[in-house]
Formats: sequence, C-alpha cells, structure tokens
Amino acid sequence: MTRKRHRALVLFSALALLPAAVPATATPDESSVLYEVHAPLGSEQALFEQGFDVMEHRDGDSLFVLGDAGTRTALERAGFKATVDQVLPEPPQAAQAAADTFYGGYHTVNAHYQHLDQVAREHPDLATVVDYGDSWLKTQNRGGHDLRAICITAKRPGDCALSPDAPKPRFFVMGQLHARELTTGETAWRWIDHLVQGHGTDPEVTALLESTEFWVVPVANPDGVDYVEVGGDAPHSHRKNGRDEGSRCEARSDSHYGVDLNRNTSSNWESAQNISYYECRQTYRGTAPDSEPETRALQGLWRSLYPDRRAPERTQAAPTDTAGMVLSLHSYGNLVLFPWTGGVIEQRAGNDAALRQHAQELAEMAGADWQYGQSGQVLYSASGTTDDWVYDDLGVASYVWEMGGQPDQECGGFFPAYSCQETFFWPKALPMLLHSAHKAAAPYAPVPEPSTECVTRVDTDTPLPGGTVVTLPVEVSGCEDNARSTSRVDVTLKNLSISYLRMDLIAPDGTTYRLETQRQSTGTDDSASYTVDLSRETREGTWQLRVNSLIWLAKGDVDSWSLTL
Repeated sequence: MTRKRHRALVLFSALALLPAAVPATATPDESSVLYEVHAPLGSEQALFEQGFDVMEHRDGDSLFVLGDAGTRTALERAGFKATVDQVLPEPPQAAQAAADTFYGGYHTVNAHYQHLDQVAREHPDLATVVDYGDSWLKTQNRGGHDLRAICITAKRPGDCALSPDAPKPRFFVMGQLHARELTTGETAWRWIDHLVQGHGTDPEVTALLESTEFWVVPVANPDGVDYVEVGGDAPHSHRKNGRDEGSRCEARSDSHYGVDLNRNTSSNWESAQNISYYECRQTYRGTAPDSEPETRALQGLWRSLYPDRRAPERTQAAPTDTAGMVLSLHSYGNLVLFPWTGGVIEQRAGNDAALRQHAQELAEMAGADWQYGQSGQVLYSASGTTDDWVYDDLGVASYVWEMGGQPDQECGGFFPAYSCQETFFWPKALPMLLHSAHKAAAPYAPVPEPSTECVTRVDTDTPLPGGTVVTLPVEVSGCEDNARSTSRVDVTLKNLSISYLRMDLIAPDGTTYRLETQRQSTGTDDSASYTVDLSRETREGTWQLRVNSLIWLAKGDVDSWSLTL
C-alpha cells in the first residue's frame, strides 16, 4: 500500500457528509473529496478562518481538508496548493442495528447513560453517577440531555464527593467532546467496564481503585452525538454541539450548526488561533468565551474535583505535589498533546518537562507511528481548548489523545468499523490508560537530581551570516542518569552587527527547548545564559544548539557554547 493510499484510508471510512450515498466509482464531481493541502506549521490559520473542514491529522507540511469538487478551487483561491488525495468510498453496510446502537454497534447517548446507571446499580460499592449540568437543547426546553459522569473507586467516606479536598487523587477521562469522533465514547465505555470488572479479580486494577478516584464522562457533547447517531449506518459528520438557534447552516460537510466545544473555553481565547468566526463552520468558537452550557458545566465539574494549584504566571510551574490528571479523547490521529495548545507557539507550560516526559512514554507505548508534543509543534495551534483550560485554571496535568489511523480502511478515520474497537483501538488504549492512572497521584513528581554536574564546552568560532540557521552539536558521554532541573546553557557571541537571534537547545531524543525567541545584542560581543529544566532528559548523547539569525543583513560568530547538565 502506498503512503498516499495509507493517508487516504485512515482519514474517513464513511460518506455521511452528503445527503445520499455515493458509488465507490464516483468521480470528484459527484462525491466527497479529501484534499492534501500544503500548510506547514504556523501557516494554517486561513484554512480555519475561511471555514474549511480541516482534519486533525498532519503529514509533514501537509494538512487534509474534506470537501467536494468545488473545494479545490476555494482552497487555491485562498492561496493554498491542494491536490486530490482521495475520493472517499461509500461506507461499508452494517447489519441492522439495535435501538441502542447504530453503525454496526456504536452506542447511542441513551445507551451510554443506561450503561452508567447499570454500573452504579450493580456495583454500589464502587460507582456513583453524577449529573453535572444540562446540554444546550435541554436549557432551551427542547429535549436534550443531562450531562452525566461516573465516579469509580473502592468507596470510603469522602470518596466521589464534589469537593476539591478529596482524600484520593483523581484521574478524569472524557469522550466525544467532538460528536463525530465515535471511537472516543467507546473507549470510555470499555474503560468503565475494565475498572468495575477488574476489582477483586485484577490485582493492578484493585490496587488502583483503592488508591485513586476515576471519573469518566463518556459523552461530553450529547446533543451533537444525537445528530450523529440519527444517520444510522451513514452517521452524520457533526463535530459541534446542538446550538441551532437561528441557524442558516446547511447539512453538508462545511456547513453545520453549533459551537465547537474545543474552541469555546476562555483559555487563550484572545489569540483566536485556528478558529472560525462564522457560525456554520466546524471550528466556530461561539459568541464569547465559555458561552456554551456544556463548556461551563465541565469547568464547574473540574473546579469541584481539583483544587486550584496554578502558578501566578503562565510560564511558572504548578507545585510538584499537584495531584490529578485530565484526559480528553479525540480522533483521529496518532498524537499525545499537552499544553500549551494555543497562545505563543514557543511558550512552554511551567510543568513542560513532566508533561512532555509522560507524553513521550505514552507515544512510545502506542507505537512508532505516534507523535507527542504541544499541538503547535506536531499538528496546529488552537485557542479555547479544554486541555489548555484545565492547566490554565487549575494547574492540573492535562492531555489530549488523538486516537486513530492505521493502514486499513476499516480502522481509520472518524467512522471505523465497530469491530475495530475490540481488535485495534482498545488493545492500544488500555496500557496507556493504566500507565496514566499510575501517574495521576503525582504527575509532576521531580526526577532525582544527579549527584554531580556534567559540563561540556565547545569552542566553535562558527560564522553566523544573516538570515541563516547554524546548528552546533556536542557529544556528551560518561554522564549517567538524567540531567538537572536547573541545567544551564551558556553561549558566547562575537563580531555582531544588527543582531536578532533565536536560540534553541535540541536534546538527543529530538525534543526542542526554546531558549530565546528574539535576542537583540547592543554591542559587538555578547554572552547569554539560560536555565532549563532538562530533568526528564538523559544526559548522554548528541545535544545541539540551534541559532537562527533573523536579520538578512546581520553578521557575527558563535564563539563558544557550554552545557551544564
């Protein structure tokens, strides 16, 4: 299977975007089309502002846009180079579904809620169901749903109370914030069953339930999922919530009513990154931050579960004894993401080293095709996300998993065959969930500092012409253990003229640490010193200093640099 064919098949397995099924032999003139768009990191803003349906998947400098035959012209008019990646085939026909399932076995909102009630009824010593708010349609007295969570733990006094002063750390898992991402709700369902069925029979699960509270919201956007599921064996590709008040939107891939709940929080709202201002677009952020009842209800639930441990400044770290973790499941893609998702792309969270290490561990567990990093490093930046809000407002460790994609049509995209949940997704998700559960008690726990410093100095005398990037390596050996949380990078510069420099440190595993975005030197000679938390990095290996001279007419030399680990 070619690389292009691989990409196409992981992106979508259904044509729920059109009012009628399309023959598998259809041409781009009569079908739903997936376009590969040249959009390097940082250049994708116009795709969202102009309302293209951008998939949450990246391949190098390419993003992927879903549309019809006319979308290519619109993309090129907007200044993007686009090629047809795939004419999407007709979805496989599933067997007739039961009343509580659709599309071959995926559970409806009502089935999810019945499942929560059944688990609490059959395991009263472990499970408690909590109503934490109302969906948009319910607030309008137009049906809708309660917003429901379940708490699972070996109950003792004080457990599962809506109080941030809980006796146990809390691990929170959320599915289907984006309604069309079917795999995420099913993963949450299986996680609930694994916990309650493992108590007393699985030593690892039993010990975790004694020490930890597990909170699960299997469907965070029930109104949206209602609309997805009414499509039956051709699920509607609806991403947003149920707000349809005064809607002029049409039922096609680039025109859906509702608000994107993962662009609606107040965190980084003002940066307006990769959102749409138009109500019918898939990434429409709403009229104001936290405008949606689903958003406010989640925030209220999180504030009732976690104490506020955030640092005074966004670049400072929450205390190392901060407990708890929040995980939002999304699809599709093979990514582990963590704050910051929005804001300045170079800005790192105060607890970046710990967040990054855990993300790396999860990506390595998931497989070689998984990546990890801040969203702006591996996918695209986005403002108003829930993962940023949790860390921004509470200081709690927060992650997004983009789950999906393998080189097989059945197990790719938003609508994989239901059988893939058992054979592909769950075997991959379970080890990652268990590993995260063990970390929930102390996700920022410091790594033991090495007893001795490891110092390496390089005299480079390397020219730095204007408008160029130089990368200066150094090999560190004979230094076991991890680096220090107060590692230091020292750089000496000379012969400078109109100097504006960007400097990064690249660890042996490829992780990049931004040292300074734009350094302006006032003299011909200059020196800079940076303290960096490298405690999650092994010391031995090839480290690199990368210096970008931002001004074309500038000149100068890197005289030397040293690394104290």
